[in-house]
Amino acid sequence: MRNKWIGKAALLASALSLAIPCGTTGVAAKADEIRVALFIDAGVGYRGVVPAVTLSSDSGLAMELQSESGDVSLPDMPGNAARFKVDQLQVTLIETPSKSEAQRIATLAAQKKLDASIQVEGNDAQPFYRVVSGSFESYQAAQTHAQKAKALGVAPKITGPYHLDAGQYGSLKEAAQIEAVFESAGVPAHVVLVPTGKNKAGYGVWVGSEVNKDSLAKLSVTASAVLPTISYRTATAQSYVLVNRELSGGSTIYQYAFAPQSTLVVEPDKGGGTPLIGVLERDKRKYRGHFELSRYNGYLTVVNQLPVEEYLYGVVGSEMATGWPLEALKAQAVLARTKAMSQPNKYKVADVSDTVNEQAYYGYTKEAADIRRAVDQTEGEVIRYNGKLVEALYYSNAGGITADGTEVWGNPVPYTHVVESEDAAPQATAIMWYRVELADGTIGYIRSDYVTISGTNSLGLQTGIVNTDNLNFRNGPSATYNKVLQTLSIGTAVTIISEEPEENAYSWTRGPYTAQEVTTMINNSKAGSFSSPISTLTVSERGPSGRVIAMEADGRELTVSSPDAHRSIFKQGDSSLRSTRFTVEELGGFTMVGANGRVSQAKGSGQLYAISGSGYGTMPANGFSDDFVVYTGSSEWSVLSKTKKFLFRGNGFGHGLGVSQYGAKAMAEQGLDYRQILEYYYNDITIGE
Repeated sequence: MRNKWIGKAALLASALSLAIPCGTTGVAAKADEIRVALFIDAGVGYRGVVPAVTLSSDSGLAMELQSESGDVSLPDMPGNAARFKVDQLQVTLIETPSKSEAQRIATLAAQKKLDASIQVEGNDAQPFYRVVSGSFESYQAAQTHAQKAKALGVAPKITGPYHLDAGQYGSLKEAAQIEAVFESAGVPAHVVLVPTGKNKAGYGVWVGSEVNKDSLAKLSVTASAVLPTISYRTATAQSYVLVNRELSGGSTIYQYAFAPQSTLVVEPDKGGGTPLIGVLERDKRKYRGHFELSRYNGYLTVVNQLPVEEYLYGVVGSEMATGWPLEALKAQAVLARTKAMSQPNKYKVADVSDTVNEQAYYGYTKEAADIRRAVDQTEGEVIRYNGKLVEALYYSNAGGITADGTEVWGNPVPYTHVVESEDAAPQATAIMWYRVELADGTIGYIRSDYVTISGTNSLGLQTGIVNTDNLNFRNGPSATYNKVLQTLSIGTAVTIISEEPEENAYSWTRGPYTAQEVTTMINNSKAGSFSSPISTLTVSERGPSGRVIAMEADGRELTVSSPDAHRSIFKQGDSSLRSTRFTVEELGGFTMVGANGRVSQAKGSGQLYAISGSGYGTMPANGFSDDFVVYTGSSEWSVLSKTKKFLFRGNGFGHGLGVSQYGAKAMAEQGLDYRQILEYYYNDITIGE
């Protein structure tokens, strides 16, 4: 059953020693294969889990149950998609004969960020629905989850992995009929697939889902009242799969809950074309190879195992775009192969994750003919320094110049160096945004294509009219990271103060943030501890490429684990600054009074800014003293109160150490091949198998 797709070459078997334990079974990967964790919590690196995973294949799914007692091929089950989870503690939110009520509770749970699935129980003539949530190794964790679920207006109940064995049956249909009898009587039951002989599994029925063994005696009395002819005993099998039905979209699919001590291997059943498995919880992406499901550190762990070269098809297509120059794609292929082989067994049950903690891997979904050609034409090639694999360092954009190791990790990296990098292409093609003033003096950003130029004002600044309705007026030139200040209606008049490109891989801004917001960021990151909002934020030291390696707030140095960690201090949600090649601009907001006694607002520093009702004035960057005065024409305005904001302007996307992907693209467009590209960004390396 275990059809492995053989790679084209045995790729550096000594470098890729992948004898990796999976669950308790000690499953080993082939020397030319790699194990990629899509969901795992190994305590280091990527940590992301789901209570259940939905797999599908156009040709159907074939399953093998692996344990210390041996490997068993499971019977073919109906359908091309199924849900998988570990048989452990969970929380039942509600049991109801109403499908719509079950869907309402499941939707409400999702709104509260509590996962929920709807199991279909009973028979087809009289079904009822059980809404369950979570998957937990400990009773305490399940209890905590149940307390949260009470906010849904339900009476949650914890269920567990202890069952009564109600015997073996000759077919799925027969076992399902017995299960339905129990469920219709209000007693939870499951069809179960259990090993019955050498490489065989049969159908059984297990009753109950108890949280401990002590509950089974009472359950036995209840079960006997339903079907007294059955001899019940405690289910003791260490290798099994419980079978349930579950609503998924508008249809019903099978759900398989496997024994915590086992590993469940899932691969496409027989069929033509490229055998693929889809993963709903990974944005419906499709993958080559097979999947291994196990419990690791208390959580469902999902690992995709496949040949290294086929893995690289998915990596190169995820890290670069199809249509980029072939030589740039080939450079990426060599980098990705080197990275994959330089850290085997990082996650104990997997070599790498599918995230940028190692390198992005979106599977077959990102493959293309030119991507596969780039991988095939560099087959087996890796980068070495002094005979050893390098740590393949690459990132999106250097912002014009690459980093020195001291600017990223605080220590030199001998095979990298500071070089100029032609990365500006993303900025050249970016949509332009206008920085504008409204009639009431409010300043913000709108996209240039939503403004029709109408003329110029007395100061020589262009004026315009908003040409669309409900236009978002933002505090910066990005629809992704900058917040909406208000919406503008069609016909709104604006004065254009300046223009700048939309945030892109080469140039970006963050903020402006208030002093309180920046102070909170610093305190939350533990880079410093401030009891009141900071007054100053400065870069106190830069490295050879101009990247930030030290910063001060109110004269106190911020504490970071490495220079590159400065960008993690100033987070907006989960998003850090794109690079450490940035500057900090201090912006002020002032309430001012003029000679005629009117109060007005002034915003900004260091450049031309609007002062409502009076014209324009230039404010010095350090102009925050209480006696600060702005002269606008013949009027004199004095500061009544002031605020301060901080704007981050930067170049580049990533740590900057090693190869810039946009730089590689530019070099390939100029006719350089992949070896020349790699040898430009790296020192004294060799490229080969």
